[in-house]
Amino acid sequence: MKYDEVNYRLTIPMEDAFAFAMGEFELGNNPTCDAMRQLVGVLVLDALQYGEHWRLAAEARALLACRWPDCAAFRGNVSGLF
Repeated sequence: MKYDEVNYRLTIPMEDAFAFAMGEFELGNNPTCDAMRQLVGVLVLDALQYGEHWRLAAEARALLACRWPDCAAFRGNVSGLF
């Protein structure tokens, strides 16, 4: 694997990851920044789209866009990001 071909995946349940991305709770005792929550949100969307759960991915994207209106990953059609 080349150094620029890094793959990321969720290692926690999808429901927990989505709740974390929405800011509902912390994972562990470490402080969490908005960027960490947004990254997990992107990973949730990626996992849903990879599993071809298009309706759930669209609903999750809409909710994440409401929660994080300044994050470009959740606005409009950005399927090219994944």
